[in-house]
Amino acid sequence: MKKLWKALGITALAAALLPYRVRKDPESDTTTVDALLWQAARRPGQGGDKGQVDISIGFKSPFQEVREERELFTDDPEEAVLFADIEPAAPAPVEEDTPSAEEPAEPEATEEDFDPEL
Repeated sequence: MKKLWKALGITALAAALLPYRVRKDPESDTTTVDALLWQAARRPGQGGDKGQVDISIGFKSPFQEVREERELFTDDPEEAVLFADIEPAAPAPVEEDTPSAEEPAEPEATEEDFDPEL
């Protein structure tokens, strides 16, 4: 039983300390490393400066960002139009199925066209 608790403790420690995500922002050239108990962000320096590394310690839920992103979106179409970047497109005109003068109309089938022996 001692071996089981030791294995579970080592697994929990590894899960808390090993990073689960590394993100790089190409615009600001910032690299962020996330783990359950810590987060590190590396920002490049300007000129000959080496840069800056920020380390924060505390519980970081991997599901927190997912919840925050879901709150940004809405299912209400009226509210979605308020924040849209482009104007909504006008509906396309519906063409009627009437034959034009250029196209000959198909002849309609009459009783004479059917063979009664079939």
